[in-house]
Amino acid sequence: MGMKRIYCDISATTPLDPQISEFLIDLNKHIYGNPSSIHREGQAAKAVIEKSRRQLANALSSNPEEIIFTSSGSESNNMILKGVLNPGDHFITSSYEHPAILKVLPFLESKNISATIVNPDKNGLILPSDIEENINANTRLISIMWVNNELGTINPISEIGSIARKRNILFHSDAVQALGKIYINVAETPVDFLSMSAHKLYGPKGIGALYKRRGSKLEPLIHGGGQEQSLRASTENIGGIAGFGMAAELSTSKLEENTDHILRLESYFLNLLNEQNISYTINGTKRIPGVFNITFHGVNGQDLVLQLDFSGIGISFGSACTSGTVKASEMLLEMGITKEDALSTVRISFGKIHQLKDVKKVADSIGEILQNSVKELA
Repeated sequence: MGMKRIYCDISATTPLDPQISEFLIDLNKHIYGNPSSIHREGQAAKAVIEKSRRQLANALSSNPEEIIFTSSGSESNNMILKGVLNPGDHFITSSYEHPAILKVLPFLESKNISATIVNPDKNGLILPSDIEENINANTRLISIMWVNNELGTINPISEIGSIARKRNILFHSDAVQALGKIYINVAETPVDFLSMSAHKLYGPKGIGALYKRRGSKLEPLIHGGGQEQSLRASTENIGGIAGFGMAAELSTSKLEENTDHILRLESYFLNLLNEQNISYTINGTKRIPGVFNITFHGVNGQDLVLQLDFSGIGISFGSACTSGTVKASEMLLEMGITKEDALSTVRISFGKIHQLKDVKKVADSIGEILQNSVKELA
């Protein structure tokens, strides 16, 4: 047995909740029918899907028929952009969306769909006024993420949605980082489509969902057997769907409890950094609990990630590009952060799995690494 690792990259993905893990072992043994079959085995599988659909609908305060299961948040994002926009349409999004939005733009452009990209302000938020002034006569869709994955900042989704609704424009939000972490109510929020993913809330990987407000039109991405109201063909991933339903229910029913726990970890962590006189800046305001986009001044962020990994702690560095070379996060530069500071910035995310002693180990390890790097410079 090696040392117990402390995984602080909850924003990237979460470990499977032990309750869900137990549940899935049992389910995968006994539920194997095709949900489209009318025999008992098929209907048992169908019942599992419909229960999960209700669990997810309850988590959002939506109706079960407004939930469509997909393979991921990325697929859900692609479904909306490719299924709503037509040649000649105009689309508004932000510069710090997930690649599953931004990398679709060249494809849309090839279909004669134009796009306007709005930058976050210095607090890491998308301003409703910036959206409003970019609306054109042919604007068909606005897509702004609910919570940003690098910063943890919560965007003013209700205000942006109200602007869209007033102008008769469809509004989509990538809620992958929001579901299970903050309160979401689509009955009260003017949003037409939401993208979601199970693996950010202690559910399985490879399963996502889409909320589609009743009456909204959407062209399918995958054609075939007519599953999911003919919007998403392919025999359903029963285990994934069951795990997603349970994850949605667990996270929303324990939302306050988890939030209180994570906020305790958060203030403890900052107190420990302050006690060690560590110089740091937290980027972004109005953050979800437990996500720190944090600049440790004068330190190379990627070195810090590697040294912490060596000490048994997993955190992440903004955005490394594919060649393995490091470049400053574009988003931080857009927010007005210097290139030097951007390269000294890491993301640490705590969740319900952590305890105070884990947080102490992380803060102490950061302190040691920083002291050693100062000694080396001296």
